Amino acid sequence: MEAQTDAAPGGGDDLATMREQSRTLEESISARREAQLNLIGSLQHLVPDLVPSLDQSLRLIAAFNGRPFVPTLYPNAAAHAQNATLKPHHRRALPDPARSTRRKTSPGSSPASATAGGAGAGGGIDAVRTMVAVCLLELVPFAEIDAAALARRLQADTSSASEAERAALSDLATELGGSAPAAVALALRRIAEDSGALQIEEAFIGGKQMTMVWAIDRSKLLKELPESASVPQAQPPPTPQAPPPETDANSAIIPRPPPLQQPDMWGHPMPPMFPRPRGMAMPRMPPGLMSLQRPFMPPGAVLPMGGGPGPSPNQLKHRTEEDDLKDLELLLNKKTYREKQNTKTGEELLDLIHRPTAKETAVAAKFKTKGGSQLKEYCTNLTKEDCRRQTGSFVACDKVHFRRIIAPHTDTNLGDCSFLDTCRHTKTCKYVHYELDQTPDVPPMMAGALAPPRQIKPQRAEYCSEIELGESQWINCDIRNFRMDILGQFGVIMADPPWDIHMELPYGTMADDEMRTLNVPALQTDGLIFLWVTGRAMELGRECLELWGYKRVEEIIWVKTNQLQRIIRTGRTGHWLNHSKEHCLVGIKGNPLVNRNIDTDVIVAEVRETSRKPDEMYAMLERISPRTRKLELFARMHNTQAGWLSLGNQLNGVRLVDEGLRARYKAAYPDVEVQPPSPPRPSAPTDVEQSSSQKPAAPDGGERPA
Repeated sequence: MEAQTDAAPGGGDDLATMREQSRTLEESISARREAQLNLIGSLQHLVPDLVPSLDQSLRLIAAFNGRPFVPTLYPNAAAHAQNATLKPHHRRALPDPARSTRRKTSPGSSPASATAGGAGAGGGIDAVRTMVAVCLLELVPFAEIDAAALARRLQADTSSASEAERAALSDLATELGGSAPAAVALALRRIAEDSGALQIEEAFIGGKQMTMVWAIDRSKLLKELPESASVPQAQPPPTPQAPPPETDANSAIIPRPPPLQQPDMWGHPMPPMFPRPRGMAMPRMPPGLMSLQRPFMPPGAVLPMGGGPGPSPNQLKHRTEEDDLKDLELLLNKKTYREKQNTKTGEELLDLIHRPTAKETAVAAKFKTKGGSQLKEYCTNLTKEDCRRQTGSFVACDKVHFRRIIAPHTDTNLGDCSFLDTCRHTKTCKYVHYELDQTPDVPPMMAGALAPPRQIKPQRAEYCSEIELGESQWINCDIRNFRMDILGQFGVIMADPPWDIHMELPYGTMADDEMRTLNVPALQTDGLIFLWVTGRAMELGRECLELWGYKRVEEIIWVKTNQLQRIIRTGRTGHWLNHSKEHCLVGIKGNPLVNRNIDTDVIVAEVRETSRKPDEMYAMLERISPRTRKLELFARMHNTQAGWLSLGNQLNGVRLVDEGLRARYKAAYPDVEVQPPSPPRPSAPTDVEQSSSQKPAAPDGGERPA
C-alpha cells in the first residue's frame, strides 16, 4: 500500500506532462497547417493547379494507408489576387533585421553572436538580396546579365524597388566603397552560396571585377522573397524525460526501461516517401490518421538495403581453392627482407651514378635562359571564337590564337589546307588557311590598365656577348672545287647537302660520288660534324662520315610541325610513307672539348621554306661547343648567323671580316670582290681581355677559375 501511495504523485506528474505535450503538439500542427495554407494561397496565382496536384498526392497516400481522403481546403485566393495586382514595391516590405531566415551560422557560433551580426549588416544585405531576386524574376524570358547592368536597372526610375530598398542599396554600396555594382555582386554571391538559385561567373578585366549571371532557378529564387521568409518554423516537441527508475520488492535491481517512441513517417532519418514538389513542404498527416509503422530495431542495428532481411551478398561468397592458391602465390612472390635491402642498395647506386655532378650542374645552369622561359603556348581551341565557346566565357584565354582566312574563292566545306602557310597556291587554293590573331580580345576601354603582352626576345647565347661571337661571314662558291685549305680549322661543321632523292627540287643536287670526294677532312682535326640526311641518304651519309674520318656517335631527330603546331601528316617527301621528320647524323673526330648532356636529341619545330632547317640548331651547337669557329656548308642567306662562316652557291657575294681569312681568300681568288671594302678595325683589347684570351679553355667550354 505504501508503494502504491508513493507512486501516485509520480503518476500525476506523468499525466500532466503528457497533457502538456499533447497540447504543444496540437498547437504546432495547427500553426504548421495554417502556415502551409497561407503559403499555398500566396503561390496560387503563380501555380494555379497547385491545390489539385497536392490533393492527388494526398489521395494516393490515403489509398495506400486505407484511410478516407480529406481534401485540402481551397485557400482564399481573392486576397492574394488583390495583392498580386499591386506593384511589387507596394506589396514588398523590408525584411526584419532581427530575423534572417537565410543566414547560415557555423555550428560553433552562439545565438547571441548570430543575432548581433544580423542586426548590424544583415538588414542591408537582405534588402539588397530581395531587390536583386525580384529584378531577376521580372526578366521574362531570362537573359544573361552582369552586376553592373543589374545595378543600373535597380537604380533606374522605372525600377519596381521602393525608396527604402534603394536607400539600403546606397548604404551597402557606401560601405563597400561607393560602388553599386559591388553591392549587387555581393548580393548575387550570397544568393548563389546560400540557396544555389543562381549560376554566376566572376572575372577580372582591367583590374576590375565583373560578375555575370548565366542562369537562375526560379523555384529557389522565390525563397528570397519576404513572403517565403515569413513562414514560421515549427519547433520540435520537447523530448519527454524518462522517470527515475523505480524498484519494488520483486525487482529490486532491474530498472524500468524508458517508454519507446514511435518514429514519425516524415521524420528523420528515413526519407519521405514522396518528394516535395517545387521545393514546398508536404503537409503532415492529420492526428486522426495512422502513420506507417517501421519495424522495431534494436539500438545499433543497420537497416538492410535491398531485398529484405537476410545476409549480405558478401557473406554468401565462399572462398574457393583458387582463391587460396592466389593468396599463396602472392605470399611466395613477396620479397624477403634481404632481397629488399639488396634492391634498395642497387637503386641508391644507380641514383648516384646517374645523378649529375656539381660541375655538370654548374655548366647546365650557365646555359639556362635568363629571365625565364621565352615560350608562348598555343591554345588548343585554335581560334578565339572556339576558345570562348569551349570554355563558356566571354573572354578568350591569353594564349596564342589563329584567325581563319576566308577569301572569296574559299570553300569552308573542304576544311583546312594540308600545307597551310607553306601552300604554293594561296591565291587560288579553295581550302581554309590561317594567320595569327593579334587583335586584343578585350576592347581598350574595358581593358583599362592591362599589362602589355610580353614580347618574345630573339634567341641568342645569353652567356656570350655579340662581340665575342663576331659578325656573320659568307662565301658564294662551288663547294665541289673550292679550296677548303684556306679556311682553317673549325670546332663545329653543319652541312645540309642537296642529296639526289629523285624529286623535283628548286635547286640542283649532287651525285653520290661528288659527296664522297668533298674535301671535308681539311676543315677539322678535332671537332664535331652535323650532317642532315634524308631517307635514301641515311646509309650514304654514314659512309661519307667514315670516309671523311668521323665516327658516328649520335643522331638528332627533327619532328616537323605545321603552322597550327600539329604534326605534319601530308608532307611533300616520302615514297612509301609521308615523312614527318628528318635525321641529322652527329660525327666526332679527334678529342674535342665539348659540353655533354646539355640538350636532347629531339627537336620539335615548325616547317618553313623548302629545305630550311630549324633555328634551334644554332643555339644547340653554340651550347655544345661555345666560342669556337663554326662552318656551315650548302648554306643560303637565311642561314647566316653571328659567329658562323657560310659556304654555298646561293649566297650574295663574299663577305669576310676576319683579316687573316680575308687575306688568304684574296691570295687564292684575287679576281673576286670581297665585302666590305675595308673591314672594321677591332677595338684595342683591355688588360682583362688579353689575360682572359691567354688562358686555356676549360673542358666544359667555359673559362677556368682564376
